[in-house]
Amino acid sequence: MEARSWLPTFLVIPTALLGAGCAQGWNEPSPARTQDSPGTSDAADAIDRSSEQIDIGGRSLHLECWGERVAGEPTVLLITGQGPTTSSWELMAGTFAADGHHLCAHDRAGVGGSDPAPEASRTTEDQVTDLVALLDAADVQEPVVLAAHSLGSLPAVGLVARAPERVAGVVLIDPWSPRVSIAQRAALPPEKPDESPDVAEERRFLTDFLFDSAQNPEHLLVAASDDEVATLLDEPGPIFGDLPVVVLRAPPLPYLPGLPRDYHEATLAAITAGHQEFAAESMRGTLVEVEDTGHNIQDDQPEIVMDAIRDVMAG
Repeated sequence: MEARSWLPTFLVIPTALLGAGCAQGWNEPSPARTQDSPGTSDAADAIDRSSEQIDIGGRSLHLECWGERVAGEPTVLLITGQGPTTSSWELMAGTFAADGHHLCAHDRAGVGGSDPAPEASRTTEDQVTDLVALLDAADVQEPVVLAAHSLGSLPAVGLVARAPERVAGVVLIDPWSPRVSIAQRAALPPEKPDESPDVAEERRFLTDFLFDSAQNPEHLLVAASDDEVATLLDEPGPIFGDLPVVVLRAPPLPYLPGLPRDYHEATLAAITAGHQEFAAESMRGTLVEVEDTGHNIQDDQPEIVMDAIRDVMAG
């Protein structure tokens, strides 16, 4: 489960801010594309496409790729948030590949076409181990550009920390920030029997879901994963170094009347600080405010995501 702006498709319930929130429009599907919309052109339909199961050592991950590898240009590795499959990238990836680029995306462990992981609980470190094994098994040895959406920010940071030589640049698309839920738990009012449904659901997310690996198909301990990445960000020096990094940020979350105003303000402040921190962790980091979009910027404003990837590719 991802919170309000990060609620995945496998759990569609009314929510409050939920850790950075997704109700009231933030979990609504993007408008249907018309025949002239990005991602549905004849050129995009005609691109080379591969779909395969990649053995990463006793189990497989489902890998989709669009376009052909381009000499002298990095492959773009698309990392989803928690819940969606590779199909969440379909519109943007097809259009970008039609322009002569190569992109790949995988289903996380236990999601879509990927085998479940054997562990009862996993963290970002396990996700990074999967990514390294996937790149090796798929023979992607050259550095990649990471384009990570939502909770995909955590393994993206983890991969840069573990194997910086394998990353050429990073685009974070309305990323999950690992310190937000900590700030929200601190701002939650004391529990009371007659609290609003919004507060009760927010409390359940922050104190139950994030700490229970059984509540998501990947068996991810989100709170522990947050702690791991926050520790990486706290290390001396910018974790992204001189890699080009673009952070795409959706508009602020709307206020829900069922939540305390100070809790809402604490949430917004923590999200803003988290996005600023990601950009500051690169000597060439840029924070871009994106308008007219929900959480899924790659659906609502695909051209902006593609422009960010092009900028990172250009260095």
